[in-house]
Amino acid sequence: MVVNALLMNLADNVVTTVTEIAKGDDVCFMKGSEHIILKAEEDIPYCHKVALEDIGRGSDVIKYGESLGHTVTDISKGCWVNDHNLKSELRDYDSELAGDDWQMCAEQSEGNPDQASFQFWGYRRSEGRPGIRNHILILPTCVCASESCRIVASQIRGAVNIVFNTGCSDVQANTDMSQKILTGFACHPNIYGVVIIGLGCETVPHKQLKEKIGRLTKKPVVSFGIQEEGGTLKTIEKAVRAAREMAGQAAMQQKERFDASELYIGIECGGSDATSGIASNPTVGEMSDLLVDMGATTVMSESIEWIGGEHILAKRAATPAIHNQIIEVCRAYEAHLSAAGQDCRAGQPTPGNKAGGLSTLEEKSLGCIRKGGTRPIQEVLQQAVMPSKRGAVVMDTAGFDIASVTSMVASGCQAIVFTTGRGTPTGNAIAPVIKVTANERTFHMMEDNMDVNLSAVLRGEKTIRQMGCELIDFVADVTSGRMTKAEAFGFSDIAVDHVCRFV
Repeated sequence: MVVNALLMNLADNVVTTVTEIAKGDDVCFMKGSEHIILKAEEDIPYCHKVALEDIGRGSDVIKYGESLGHTVTDISKGCWVNDHNLKSELRDYDSELAGDDWQMCAEQSEGNPDQASFQFWGYRRSEGRPGIRNHILILPTCVCASESCRIVASQIRGAVNIVFNTGCSDVQANTDMSQKILTGFACHPNIYGVVIIGLGCETVPHKQLKEKIGRLTKKPVVSFGIQEEGGTLKTIEKAVRAAREMAGQAAMQQKERFDASELYIGIECGGSDATSGIASNPTVGEMSDLLVDMGATTVMSESIEWIGGEHILAKRAATPAIHNQIIEVCRAYEAHLSAAGQDCRAGQPTPGNKAGGLSTLEEKSLGCIRKGGTRPIQEVLQQAVMPSKRGAVVMDTAGFDIASVTSMVASGCQAIVFTTGRGTPTGNAIAPVIKVTANERTFHMMEDNMDVNLSAVLRGEKTIRQMGCELIDFVADVTSGRMTKAEAFGFSDIAVDHVCRFV
C-alpha cells in the first residue's frame, strides 16, 4: 500500500496528507515501522490534516508532538482538521521564562562529519566579510528619489537600485529604522560603491547620509540632490557618470578564494504550506547546522512566526538570558499589536497558508522554526543589526517575508535561502535569494522561479541529511557566482518595517 500521509511524531493525533484523499479512500501512513490504514470520512485536500482518533471539542490537536491549538467542534476519526474547527490559543509567556540555572537542552542534529568545508570566490572588502557580488548601488534617500535611481541603474552594467517607499513624514523611530536599512545596504559586502540620490527636503538629506556611510566604510560613496542639481535630468546625468566610473573601478577587482566560515547566510520562508514544515524547512535547518559547523553564521528571523513554537526555539539558546530574550520578543510583539487594538492571529496564518494546510499560528510557527536548525543560538539581533558573534543567531523582524529579508540583507547577509510551499517570485537586488521548495507541484508550476527541488524528502527517496548536503553544494555555487532565478530576473523587492503611521 502506497503511503499517502505522514505522521510527524509518535505522540501526534493527526497525519498530514501528501496527496488528495477522497471520502471513503484509505489514509495510509507509517507509525515507526508499522503500516497504519484508516478510512477518510470526508474529502481531504493535499497537505491537510486527518484526525487519527475522535478529538472532542476543546481538545488539543497534536502535530510535531506539540499542540496546534484547541478544537472548537468535535472532530471524528478520519475527518478533516482545518482552520474552521481548530483555533489558536493565547500564550502563557510567564511560565516559559527560564531561571539562571537553565541550560541549553535542545536536541542537536548529528550534522555530517564527512561533509568537507568549501571555499568560494568572492571580493575582498577593507572591512568585514567578503562580498559574493560586486554591485554598484544606486541608493535613494527617500521615495521621491527612487525613480531617478531606477533610471540611473538601468544605464550602468553592474549597477543595482532599490525602490525606497519612505524617508519623509516619519516619526523618529521610523526614521531610525529607515537609516539602519539604508546604511546597512550601503555597507553591505556585496556592494563595491554607492551613488546616493536625494531630493533635498527629506528627513535625512543626501549629504548627511553620505557622511554617515563614510564613517562606517571606506568604499567609494558620492551623492546628488535633485533640487540642488536642477531637476531630474541633470541629476541623472551626473549620477550616471559617477556610477560609470565606479563600475570601471569595480571591474578591475579580482576575485579571491575565501573559506565558508566567512559566510553570513539569511534563512527565510514565505508562501508556506504544510510541505514547508515537513520537508523544506528541516532540510534548510540541516544546511544551517552544516554551515555553522564550518564556522559560518546563519540568521533566522520572522519573530511573529516563533509564537506558538517560542518555547521550542528557546531551548536552543546558548544562555538563560538568550532563552528569555526569545520569549520576551514574542511577548513584546503581541503587546505591540494589542496596543493598537490588533491581534497577530488575525493575519497569521495567511489565507494562502490556510489553503496550504496550516490551520493555526502554532502550526505555522512549529514548522517555521525548523529552518533555523538545531545549533545553539548565540545572539538575538534587532532588525538590520550586524551580528557580533558567529554561529546560529536569530533576528526580531516582522513575519512579512520581504520586510524580513530586507532587514537580514541590511545586517550583511551575503545570500538568502528562502523556502516556500505555495511559491513566490521575490528577490533582492543586493543579495541573491535561493528559492527552495519541497512541494513538487509548486516546483513544476513555478519552475521559472524555483531554484532547488527538495520533494525527494517528501517522497521518502532522500533523507533530510542528504538533501541538506546537496543544498550546501548549491549555496557554494551561488556564493561563487551562480545566479539565482530571482537574481537573473533582476527582482529587487524591499519593505521597511514601521513602528507606526506616517505623520
